[in-house]
Amino acid sequence: MRYGICTGIENAGLVKKLGYDYIELSVTKTMGLDPAAYAAGKKALEESGIEAECFNILFPKTMNFVDGKTTSLDELEIYLEKAMAMIADLHGKVVVFGSGKCRTCPPEVKYLDAYENLVKACRLTGEIAGRYGIRVVIEPLSRKETNMVCTVTEGALLQKDVANENVGLLADYFHICANHDDVNSIATIKDFGHIHIASGNGRRYPLPGDGENYGELFAALHTAGYNGRMSIEGKTENIEQDGAAALAYLKQLEAQNNG
Repeated sequence: MRYGICTGIENAGLVKKLGYDYIELSVTKTMGLDPAAYAAGKKALEESGIEAECFNILFPKTMNFVDGKTTSLDELEIYLEKAMAMIADLHGKVVVFGSGKCRTCPPEVKYLDAYENLVKACRLTGEIAGRYGIRVVIEPLSRKETNMVCTVTEGALLQKDVANENVGLLADYFHICANHDDVNSIATIKDFGHIHIASGNGRRYPLPGDGENYGELFAALHTAGYNGRMSIEGKTENIEQDGAAALAYLKQLEAQNNG
């Protein structure tokens, strides 16, 4: 597999130094940079020798495309054109469709109506991303972050309903733990476009002895035939120390399950 870290563009050189294959950037944070800061970040990224292959946090929290009133499809399309152009400018290949607040169904809206809106928004995202050569992956999230599409199985069903070949599925170990979801559903579903990993306890970098059964995740991925990207999306007070240790640990877990 190939490994990356979700972090800021300013850490590109460090991520490369630690031996990772790519960096995963936030769409909203990167789009929020002023022109000078963006140009400096792009230059630093190019000089680092590592690419921003993946992007997350696609939508700002001010948007909601399921409640039928906050964000229209026309507004969503305008935003997505800007976002995908930026991702393409930095040579991104995958963007995560997470953004829990933006897809939360409010009490006054029927869930099925909100779900239909979610399908339309996700399909539109896939269509626009496809024009830029970018693939979208649906991220099931913790129930603390959204009330729509929380388990990996629900994500697979949304992918089926979206019915766009440019829209795939992501599994996130932290969210699986938070929801008491079945990690073995990965082996059953099989088709994944991206993986996120962090400890279930505290959402920290995956490290030996932190009490998590990452071997179960790697076994399920091996059964599913997954050999793609895996990004660490977690907390650390020392990215250099924990980043190095986590990468060695993830490669060890992969080797143990492929042996």
